[in-house]
Amino acid sequence: MVYSLRVSKGWSVEYRLPSIEADPSFIDDVLEYANSPEGVLFSDVGDTVAVVLERADVDAKERQIIWEDGERLSITASAQRIGAEHPDYPLNLIEEQIIEWLESDFAPPTYTPEQFDELDRHTEAWIEDHKRQAKAAQKKSRTRHS
Repeated sequence: MVYSLRVSKGWSVEYRLPSIEADPSFIDDVLEYANSPEGVLFSDVGDTVAVVLERADVDAKERQIIWEDGERLSITASAQRIGAEHPDYPLNLIEEQIIEWLESDFAPPTYTPEQFDELDRHTEAWIEDHKRQAKAAQKKSRTRHS
């Protein structure tokens, strides 16, 4: 079966998945995860982030998510804002979903292909820097005994 995957804003790639008949355990594994507590939480957090950010804008050059109320926040601060309203969601999972939203879902309908290319370049650099800083902070917080 051929599927279409959106790689970035305005661009997609067609790909083939292995036939389910050839590997029936594949669908079983996917369904098992989707119905597990972790899978349900992942889906719930993703749905919440998508709804919360659906009216947000992005200033990728300045590396800020612009909330509907005009507040401009980083990825981490945006995750904390969402986490304050949903304390049962792990912040790292909220951050992952925000990054997913930035990479895949944020797509202003009025952008030209050139504007999407520029947005993608800035967003990719922003996300890479964010991940690098998060990794460095995680290493710093560890001690010799942890």
